[in-house]
Amino acid sequence: MVKGAIYGFIIGLALAIVFIPDTIKHVETNVTTTYSIPIREYFLKLLRFAVKVSLATTVVLWIRDFYLGPLQKNEPSFIFGFIKSFAIVFVLIILVLLAFSLVTYFI
Repeated sequence: MVKGAIYGFIIGLALAIVFIPDTIKHVETNVTTTYSIPIREYFLKLLRFAVKVSLATTVVLWIRDFYLGPLQKNEPSFIFGFIKSFAIVFVLIILVLLAFSLVTYFI
C-alpha cells in the first residue's frame, strides 16, 4: 500500500500539472479578464490534488486487500493492482470534475 500511495502521489502530481491551469479567466458581459495565480498558491493546488489522488489510491488498495486478502504467489503483481485501482480513482475524479463543470456551466 505504501508503494501505491507513493505512485499515486507522483502520478497525481503529473496529472495536476497537466490539467490544473495557472491562470483564472473571469468573463463579464463583454470583458474578459485573466489573472495569473501566484506560484505559491498554484504549487499548493498541485500538491493538494496529488495528495487527494494518493489518498484515494491508498483507500482503494486497502479495500481491495480487505476483501480479497493478501496476494498469493500465483496472482498478478502489485503493478496490476495499482494500475487497476488508479484507473478506478482516475475515472471517478474525471466524472466528478465533469459533473461539477456541467453544474457550474448551467448556473
